[in-house]
Amino acid sequence: MKTGTVIGRIVASKRLPELPAGALLEVQLDYPKDVVVCYDPMGCGIGERVMITIGAPAAWWFAPAHPRVVADALIIASLDNYDTPTPMR
Repeated sequence: MKTGTVIGRIVASKRLPELPAGALLEVQLDYPKDVVVCYDPMGCGIGERVMITIGAPAAWWFAPAHPRVVADALIIASLDNYDTPTPMR
C-alpha cells in the first residue's frame, strides 16, 4: 500500500461496460514522487489524501463480479489523519 494526494480527475467518455461505477483519478504518491492513475470507487476529490494498492490486489477487488476489468491501482481509503515520525523523502 502507498499514500498520496489526488491531483487530478480523468474524464473518459467511452469506457468498458464491465467497469463498475467509479472515477479515474491521478494520485501523486508521497514516495516515490510518481503520479499514478487510480480507479476510485469511493468518490474522492482533488486535494484529498488517500491510500492506494497497486498490482494484483487492485485487480482482485473487481473479481468475481467483474473478472474482465483490468486495473493496476485502486484507492482503498480516504485518510483523515496521517502522522509519521520520520520526514518524508
